[in-house]
Parts: sequence; structure tokens; C-alpha cells
Amino acid sequence: MTWSYSRVSSFEECPYRWFMKYISGDSEQPMFYASYGSFVHSLIERYYLGELRQEELSMSFLLGFSSSVLGERPSDKIVRNYIASGKRYFDGFNGLPFEKLSVEEELRFDVGGILFVAYTDFIGRDGAALAIVDHKSHDLKPRSGRQKPTVKDIELDEMLRQLYLYAHGVSQKYGELPRQLCFNCFRSGKLIREPFDKKTYMLTLDWIKRRVETISEEEAFSPCMEFFRCRYLCGLHDKCCYYLGG
Repeated sequence: MTWSYSRVSSFEECPYRWFMKYISGDSEQPMFYASYGSFVHSLIERYYLGELRQEELSMSFLLGFSSSVLGERPSDKIVRNYIASGKRYFDGFNGLPFEKLSVEEELRFDVGGILFVAYTDFIGRDGAALAIVDHKSHDLKPRSGRQKPTVKDIELDEMLRQLYLYAHGVSQKYGELPRQLCFNCFRSGKLIREPFDKKTYMLTLDWIKRRVETISEEEAFSPCMEFFRCRYLCGLHDKCCYYLGG
């Protein structure tokens, strides 16, 4: 198996879903939140590839929303909020404050002999500093700076694991580690910049290797049943024998 960050993190969310997707080979149905994120990603990518001009982004978002954002709508209010936040983001879009090196680049690399593939949303430079940018619909918060980490600080650290893994692939491709790891939170319009930390990088690689070992030895693949996650985030709930939603 060629691994990816999503293959590791999805096991954390629900081992049984992981079994259905990667062992049984069941195909997922489109889900609202995931397809929304993919749609916004695609528009940003098309801008950087020169396929869309800045002034075309907002209208392209509005015109393509219904046909591109698929899956059951959670509620009319949520859909309106997501449309409004997307339009607001593209109305004020001025590009990322980095010199572009690559967009949606495929990286294949190994971590201690374990093969990985990653698709980086954006790699750029801020002067001499190499930066990795990941587009997120999730409303992450910048680090609080408090002595005791907040819940949002812990969430940010968990999300950064993905970019620290990507940093390993970037170093193998570009011959250097990034100095910045960034989240482009397009629903809130925030760009969160985190300085690269070598100690956290090494701890992340160790965590990844241990998680792959754990998954490889798993036999039970027990489900994690939580209504909202099962109903609105899991694209396999219609095939899941544990799903009790309506």
C-alpha cells in the first residue's frame, strides 16, 4: 500500500470506514462538506494555472456551486452560510503572499521505508523562505500564545501533522525543508502562518510510522459511531451495517 496522510487520519476517525474504503474497496458517495472544499480548491488551482482571472472567481463560484457541491445538504441555513463565505472570500481574493513554485503538486516519498504520496495545494517562497500552504474550509484559529494550550491550539497542532509530513516530501523534492507551514482558511479569510519546528517535524515522522504500524496490525476495525460525522461526513454510511441514522 502507498500511504497518504488521509489514509492515516481516516483510520483515527473510524477504523471500520477505513476497512470499507481501503480493504473492501467500497466507493464513497459525494458529501456536501467534502465536495465544497474540493470545489473551492479547484477554483484556486485554476486561478494559479491561468485558467481563471481574479475578477472571474466570484462568479465562477456562484455559477458552479449547485453542480459542483454535491451530497445531502445539512440545512438551508448552512448552505446559505457556505455560499456567503465563499463569495466573500473570492470577492476579496488577491492571491497568496508568496511567489508560486507549484500548485497541486504530486509528491512521492518514503518515511523510514514506508511509501507515501501527497498532493500539496501550494508551494511557494516568501523571500528565501520555502512555504507550504494548505487550503482549508475548517475555521482554524491562529495560535493563542498562552502558556497552557487552548482547545484551538491543540486542534491546530493536530492539523499541522499533515503539513509536517508534506515537508518531508518537499525536502526530498526540493532539497530543503520549508520555513513556514500555512493554512489558507478560505471560509474565514485567514492565512495562518506557523514557523517550521524541527523537533515537531521529527516527532510527527515518528508518529506517522507508529500509526502505520498500528493500522497494519489491526484486526478488529471497530466503528466510531457519532451521528453528525456518520450522516454528513462519511460517504460510506449508506453501505455501513452500523449506521443507524435516518
